Amino acid sequence: MGKVLTEEQIAAFHENGYHAPVRVMAGSRARDYRDRFEAFERRHPDDVIKLDQKAYMIAPWAYEMLEEPAFLDTVEDLIGPDILCWGQSLRLKRTDGKSFAGWHQDTAYANVQPINVIAALALSPCRVRQGCIRAIPGSHKWDLLPHKENFGTASILSREQTIDADFDDSTAVEMELDPGECAFFYHAICHSSGPNHGPDRRIVFLNEMIPTHARQDWPRESAVLLRGIDEYDNWDRDRVAEAEMGSAELEAWRKAVEVQASVLFGGARHAKRALEGKMEKEEKNG
Repeated sequence: MGKVLTEEQIAAFHENGYHAPVRVMAGSRARDYRDRFEAFERRHPDDVIKLDQKAYMIAPWAYEMLEEPAFLDTVEDLIGPDILCWGQSLRLKRTDGKSFAGWHQDTAYANVQPINVIAALALSPCRVRQGCIRAIPGSHKWDLLPHKENFGTASILSREQTIDADFDDSTAVEMELDPGECAFFYHAICHSSGPNHGPDRRIVFLNEMIPTHARQDWPRESAVLLRGIDEYDNWDRDRVAEAEMGSAELEAWRKAVEVQASVLFGGARHAKRALEGKMEKEEKNG
């Protein structure tokens, strides 16, 4: 028996590549985080895009989400007691019925081994109508499929990438979430999400959770240690935000994101909003 999950649930996660939903905080707590996110929007309307990567480096409340005990206990059940967070990304869908994510495998552009678990935390209702994440059970065991870039669409993905091959999505499952619930899934699983046709925005943070022995061969990146000890030293340490959008926070964030951009945009045909786009925007706005 794990701290949160049963042995059967843990085994099913590794077999199917996902588990959802898991309540990791009360709905009222999720509401508090949403309020703080929306206050960030009001204070920094031109900088919300910076939350698309390593949000915990520029917003203390984003780091607090990672420290929620039930959240970390669930992650520990899945990857062990020594836990790093490699990335934390806002995935916002407005109520315009446009934004989507095509079918993709995250390992197409960033391949952390032996395991990288994505924890999608909902701060608003995230059901089929709102464009929740859907995934194909067992597809984390597939070979990496070819992907193509589709710039100029309404995709929320960094390269607007989609799988460029035939595959069977008939068994796909919808990972519906209420505020305060998480969906956990393998980095390599085939997943997507549809547009938001609901009355409220879809507010989800994707948290990339890895054990300390995980590594990415090139380049050397950074992460934050959330629980346990790190005996492997495969990752530099991210600076956790002490002040919201402080000068020291922004300097550290920029350096970390520049390295991550070299991974996520290596070989890309176009610079895109998610990483290089954020830096271009920051430079233009002074």
